[in-house]
Amino acid sequence: MLVVTTLFSCQNGKDNVAPTPPFLNSETKNETPTYEQGIAFWDSMSDYYDEIQIHKYGMTDAGYPLHVVVIDGERPLPLGAYKTSMKQTLLISNAIHAGEPDGVDASMLLAHQLMTDARAKKLLEKTTVIIIPFYNIGGVLNRNSSSRANQNGPAEYGFRGNAQNLDLNRDFVKCDSKNALTFATLINELDPDLYIETHVSNGADYPYTMTYIPSQEDKIGTVLGSRMRSDWTPFITKKVTNAGFKIFPYINVHGVSPENGFGTFYDSPRYSTGFLALRQTPGYITETHMLKPYQKRVEATYEFLMAGVQLLAQTSVRAVVDESRKNTKTRADFPLDWALDSAKSTQLEFEGYSAEYKKSYVTDAPRLFYDQSKPYSKQIPFYPHLKPTKSVTAPEYYLLKRGYTQVEDRLRANGIELVPYGKDTVMDMEVYHIDTFSTSTQPYEKHYFHYNTRITPSVQKVQILSTDWLIKIDNIHRRFLIEVLEPEGPDSYFNWNFFDAILQQKEWYSAYVFEDEAAQLLSIDKELNAEFELKKNEDPTFNANPQAQLYWIYKHSNRYEKEHLRYPVFRGLVGC
Repeated sequence: MLVVTTLFSCQNGKDNVAPTPPFLNSETKNETPTYEQGIAFWDSMSDYYDEIQIHKYGMTDAGYPLHVVVIDGERPLPLGAYKTSMKQTLLISNAIHAGEPDGVDASMLLAHQLMTDARAKKLLEKTTVIIIPFYNIGGVLNRNSSSRANQNGPAEYGFRGNAQNLDLNRDFVKCDSKNALTFATLINELDPDLYIETHVSNGADYPYTMTYIPSQEDKIGTVLGSRMRSDWTPFITKKVTNAGFKIFPYINVHGVSPENGFGTFYDSPRYSTGFLALRQTPGYITETHMLKPYQKRVEATYEFLMAGVQLLAQTSVRAVVDESRKNTKTRADFPLDWALDSAKSTQLEFEGYSAEYKKSYVTDAPRLFYDQSKPYSKQIPFYPHLKPTKSVTAPEYYLLKRGYTQVEDRLRANGIELVPYGKDTVMDMEVYHIDTFSTSTQPYEKHYFHYNTRITPSVQKVQILSTDWLIKIDNIHRRFLIEVLEPEGPDSYFNWNFFDAILQQKEWYSAYVFEDEAAQLLSIDKELNAEFELKKNEDPTFNANPQAQLYWIYKHSNRYEKEHLRYPVFRGLVGC
């Protein structure tokens, strides 16, 4: 339970008044600070407490630096030093959706408690807390009181889209924003032991103030996933429950009643926890319930954050992460895509409100409503597991053709070392040709996204230039590289359109010129001619289309450009 402690009148020899979180000074407890007020608070905390330091780290789309606050039991270390520090680190990120500011205020309360309560401060002997006060600065600056149609407070808040109008919680792997590029750099430098990101939920109505999404155990790996499920998640949820707040796994339903059951959230790498799972960093998304009063949502978020600090102070999370990473570095086969495993379910005791229907005053059609006068408690099915639907075997290494600068920039931001191959040569490589793919008809987060991508692999001799990039994968980035460089991965760089130039043919022919060469080619190459005649006999549409026939011959000639549909990331053959 959050208890406001008496402020020290003098801290570290300073006789000025210690900063107090704006939330504690608010009479209504239904207000959240503006960006300027929030940064002023953290500046004051950094000025007053030697144990707190605020950094301007990198840049965001809004033109403001990303602020990173370090809370230590002693003078903070440089950010890069925490990767090898004896202390474990908790990274908290707030306001990625700026209209969901619960974590903004909860983090201020957490810092206040860690500095003013002796028992809380003792946790910092083994744990360092690092906070991103405002991740989506552009959205925080776009302040209003109306865009969150279903949310009960605060009185004013930010907007979901950032300065580019991007949803930053879909941007972690594609990095269209400066925010995401800065975040990737921070993660690589800091390498936190645990990550918590704060949100407010949409969806059904129920009594729970707090729901949560842990890193998906099937994706983050058996070692980490089982420990999260059996130990860490129960530890955190018990702390929140004991503080007086109802908490439940994220209720992944919209527009229907949860009482029929639901499945786990598929956190692909576009989301933060899915992105961090690729480097075996465990994380949680907090989702307070939109209809609960803002004060209760902030306090529940605070309890979850404090439980995260307590977990790291008592448990060696890093040792489990290190074991998982060691296993991943030598792992051969990796799932690329997943689906809910409907064969594996468990029963959870769920408290809900009766979901009923009545006539709409607006449309006259039946409308859903939750009758809070009819609460219930019952066992419902929950499907916590995903099953792989597509897998791939890791290559010995990747080789990226130089010139795809958007890909190069994203890899470097994530800590990937790109090494020039060093010599011009021809060598056997595994090559992918893009066979089929679908493309969304509507834009999604600035992209016309590809999906259902299928490739045809082959081993070919490939011309490698000395400037092409060699990418080793026997390191912490192994899983990440496979996810983004294998084109069939749902969040691959191919599917996010960073290789679209290979989908367009650059050279062509004039039919009246190529006709004679095509005839000569068929007369010389008897096997090609036989294949050509067979296709005409078996495909009436092809047989009736002279243009298609000539193009078929062109594609089977040495005139056809080898770069068309050839994926410019080659796989080093295992053992070669």
